Amino acid sequence: MMRACGHFAMRLAGLLGIALAVLPAYAGAVAPGTEKSEAPQVVMLLSGRSLLEHRLPAFVEVQPGRYLAASALQRACTMPSLRTDSLLLFLPDLQFCVQVTVPEQVALRQRLQQLTGRWPIEDPLVRLRGLPFLAIAPAPPKTDGPKVPCTCNTPPDGVAMCGAQTHTTGTPISTVEYLASDTDNDALTGTFSYQHDADPVQPGLPSPLTSMCTPSPGALQCTINGNAPAQPGILQLMLTVSDGISVPDLQLTSLLQVLAASDRIFANGLEDPATSSCSAQP
Repeated sequence: MMRACGHFAMRLAGLLGIALAVLPAYAGAVAPGTEKSEAPQVVMLLSGRSLLEHRLPAFVEVQPGRYLAASALQRACTMPSLRTDSLLLFLPDLQFCVQVTVPEQVALRQRLQQLTGRWPIEDPLVRLRGLPFLAIAPAPPKTDGPKVPCTCNTPPDGVAMCGAQTHTTGTPISTVEYLASDTDNDALTGTFSYQHDADPVQPGLPSPLTSMCTPSPGALQCTINGNAPAQPGILQLMLTVSDGISVPDLQLTSLLQVLAASDRIFANGLEDPATSSCSAQP
């Protein structure tokens, strides 16, 4: 009887040991499931050094015409275990950030394919070397409908003459000018919208900003003027230009960072002029 109990105890201890060995591996396999999404999405890779040493620009372009404030990356990805040699994977659509462990880096390409819908031809870790971040665009959606014959129409092109600026709430902003043209001389129309931080996109412009558009044959000029809105944050001021034919429409974006009155930046007793600098953005 005692010998049977001893054999039973040894078998039970062995089973418990196997269970404890399997649990960590199972937990590591489940963790990436939290980032799963039905549709392909943008994926960003960055090193812990970029965050800890503040190597990121104030605004990060994750897709053509789509920007993200570096402060959003700092909030999502700064965690107690962060080190300079950490590898981070950030999903802007989900505002989700996770550290990629060394063993997980072996299957990094498969993981990126699941998220973006495309297989990375080049090694993403090699591409990331020397860069503050690496943004991987998702695969374009598949269209199963009938093919539309080419109409030989050229879509409009344009530029935002003031790509980014920073102002204290209530102070005048630098004029934002959008220029669009169409080689087919089609009549162009412009529609304004804006997004505050990660809030939903809203039509028009936030008060007290005002806009004006001047159309001409095959061209459109629009401007935004006024004082910085009362609510601090990052504003994306967007102009959607359409010729009524091309799909998708042309979208031009200008960024406006609004600081609270307590956050005003001064140099030698005067407000820092660098905060209002503008540069052209395609």
